[in-house]
Amino acid sequence: MGILSTITLRSPAKINLCLSVLARRPDGYHDVEMLMQMVGLFDEVTVSLGGPGISVKCDSVAVPSGEGNIAWKAAAELLRVSGCKAGLSIEIKKNIPVAAGLGGGSGNAAAVLAATNKLLGLGLERDRLAEIGVRIGMDVPFFFFGPTALARGRGELLTELPSMPQFRVLLVNPGFETSTAWVYKNLNLGLTKKLDCNKISRLNLRNIGEGLHNDLETVTSAAHPVIDRIKAALLARGAVGALMSGSGPTVFGIFETRSACQAAADGLSPEGWKLYPVETLTESPLAGIVK
Repeated sequence: MGILSTITLRSPAKINLCLSVLARRPDGYHDVEMLMQMVGLFDEVTVSLGGPGISVKCDSVAVPSGEGNIAWKAAAELLRVSGCKAGLSIEIKKNIPVAAGLGGGSGNAAAVLAATNKLLGLGLERDRLAEIGVRIGMDVPFFFFGPTALARGRGELLTELPSMPQFRVLLVNPGFETSTAWVYKNLNLGLTKKLDCNKISRLNLRNIGEGLHNDLETVTSAAHPVIDRIKAALLARGAVGALMSGSGPTVFGIFETRSACQAAADGLSPEGWKLYPVETLTESPLAGIVK
C-alpha cells in the first residue's frame, strides 16, 4: 500500500440554534454560549502533499487565494507547530455562501487541519487540533466536536452533545455578506437576553423551534430589514421556528418533514434568494480521520 498523498473531505455548514452573548472580555472578544449544529450543505476540501510551500486555490471569486485564505493560515499554523517543512496544495470547491453566518471558512480550516494531520502522520488528537484551530478562528474548534455541540468562552470551549433527532432545515441567504466584527462592535450588551443554550438541545423539534435565540440578530436585522422579512416568510410557509445564523445574513427555518421544507423552498424561489433545503447531520465528516 502506497503512502497517502491526497485527502478530500466534505466540509459542512453550521447553524446556531442558540447564540447568547454574555459579556465583553478584556481582550476585546466576547464571552458567548452557543448551541451549534452541522447541516448537510458542504464545501469540498482537497489537501495534497507536494509543491513549494502552501498553495490554495478556490473556485469562488469571493474567497481569497493564498495567504489571505483561512485554510492557508490553518495549514501554516499546523506546519509551524509540528515543525514539518512539507509542501501542501489545497483546493476548495465552495457551495456554502461566504461571510454568511454558516461557518464555511472555519469548516474549511478544520478540514485542512484534519487532512494535513493525517497526510503527515502527526497523530494529533482532536483536542490538540481544536487548540490550534482556535488561533485561526473562533468557530474552527466546533468542527472537531460536532455535529452537535455547546460552545462557551470565546467559542473555543466545546462540549460534545448527543445528536438531536434529525430534522429538515431551509437555509435562506439574501445574497450579501456581513462582517462578524462589525456586528459584535454594534451589539448593545444591555439588550441581550442571555438564555441557557444547553436547554434547547434537550427539547423536541417543535420546542426547539420556539426556543431559537440569537443575540446578534437585532444588530444585523436593523441594518438589513430583509432578515425579518425572510423569517416571516419561513414561518408563513410552515416552519416551526426561524432564526438568523451566527452574525448573518443567512436565516434558517426548521421543518418537520422533507416535503414541507421543499414546499417552502419552492414557494420562496420567486424572491431571488439563495435557497438550500438540507437536513441536520448526525455524524461529523471529520469523525473518520480524527480521534
